[in-house]
Amino acid sequence: MVKRDLIRYSVVILMGIIALFALGKFYMSTIRVRSDDANLFLKANDVLIYNRQESPKVNDFVVYKVAGKKYISRIIAKGGDAVTSMDDVLYINGIVKPEPYIEPLKAEYLRETNHQSNFTSDFNLEAISNMPKGRVAKNHFWVLNDNRQDEQDSRQFGEIDRSQIKGVLTFRLLPLDTFGFLENQ
Repeated sequence: MVKRDLIRYSVVILMGIIALFALGKFYMSTIRVRSDDANLFLKANDVLIYNRQESPKVNDFVVYKVAGKKYISRIIAKGGDAVTSMDDVLYINGIVKPEPYIEPLKAEYLRETNHQSNFTSDFNLEAISNMPKGRVAKNHFWVLNDNRQDEQDSRQFGEIDRSQIKGVLTFRLLPLDTFGFLENQ
């Protein structure tokens, strides 16, 4: 009887380990937020879960890979959109895109610099990506960091191909006092 129970529990534990491995490999993974990626919603050293199966949408925080390194940024525009930033105003398809999620960071930056420089440097797709139509290509995304002083986003890498996106950030594991679903606005 003891031998049979030992075998049964061993099989159940082995199946659990295989299920957890498969879940991590194909459905979700974790990432620790670096200080460069921190903003009002993501603090340095937070441990977050990203869903590999979820389709990325505008305003989602995504994990993407460029030259073998993972980054975290917010999707600002999708395929077919035109993107321009002038005088700290972001335009998507010629319409001002409200960005309430960056306002506190922007206000702090402008206070520190005494309004001497823009929080978001001016850019447009035509100048950055040499795209004649100035639109994000199909199955690509334009991503920006909420902390616009960190330009390791589409301003440096160009548009992000769907295949580069590893997942959408959905849940915060650590610290435990903020455990739960991730807000992005």
